[in-house]
Amino acid sequence: MPVKLVFIINPVAGKQDSSLVLPGQIRAAAAERGIDPIIWITKAPGHARRLASQAIQSFGSVALYACGGDGTLNEVIQAAAGHPDAHVGCYPCGSGNDFVRNFGGREAFLDLCAQLEAKAVPVDLLDTSLGYGVDICAAGLDAKVAYGIPKFRRLPGCGGSMAYNLSIVQAAFSRFGHRVQLTLDGQQSIQNCMMLAVCNGRLYGGGYKAAPFARMDDGLLDVIWIRPVPRIKLLGFLSRYKAGAHLCPDGSVFPAMRPYLQYTRVRKVQLKVLDGRPIIATVDGECKPVTELRAGVASGQLSILLPRRALERCSDVIQTGSVVSLDQ
Repeated sequence: MPVKLVFIINPVAGKQDSSLVLPGQIRAAAAERGIDPIIWITKAPGHARRLASQAIQSFGSVALYACGGDGTLNEVIQAAAGHPDAHVGCYPCGSGNDFVRNFGGREAFLDLCAQLEAKAVPVDLLDTSLGYGVDICAAGLDAKVAYGIPKFRRLPGCGGSMAYNLSIVQAAFSRFGHRVQLTLDGQQSIQNCMMLAVCNGRLYGGGYKAAPFARMDDGLLDVIWIRPVPRIKLLGFLSRYKAGAHLCPDGSVFPAMRPYLQYTRVRKVQLKVLDGRPIIATVDGECKPVTELRAGVASGQLSILLPRRALERCSDVIQTGSVVSLDQ
């Protein structure tokens, strides 16, 4: 069955309205290949998910391009999860765009001609109590930082990593740390937890490499949990965490970080707050205060679209031998 190409554009993602110029660029690139794409513009939060569901119901076999940031992509993923003939691509024109960082960054994804020739690759999903995600589910200080980013992005010249770093400073001087019950593949423990990252992908938060060795198709989640770090050490600790240098090449924790950080790989994670204060949790940047959080791996439940240059850079992230060309 021919695949119908559908571009879903979020006009409020990023600092410029992509709906003003992007539709014309899409049509021009598609015309060169004899493709007749559908282009829809979102009108409100949640609309991208509804449009993606509509496309799946109407066309069956469909390539859904989320044109926006990680939030727009997340909405499309909610609709496409578990549908083998729904393939999800990303045209990154938002503020964060952490998903594409897993595959070398934005450049390869901004080439519309390459996007129209993208290959489909099966990957795992995070199946959480907050919904599906493809990258990282987090709780604690890092999620609190994500929760505070939007107000900084409204400042002139403050986007991406700068907004994230300012939110870190604010969060670092607020109250953080929770007493929690953490259950990993059925093994339960009580922890003083500053932050928890449950990772299918490697990067989040404007480029923080939480899980430098995570794979998106291995059926496992890379889990990092961190006890409260003294404020005097916090910025140095987070700097090393951002670089992915908290883990050694053999997967062990860097010695200086062992008093605070632990790492493992599992299939299921449960967190329950014991101190009565809700913890901020996030899935791919979508945040919510919670008292309980569940996350598991849904193996092979999403088909993502990757342009050629992105595929060339990601052999350590996914099995590139399983790519499929779309019949348009």
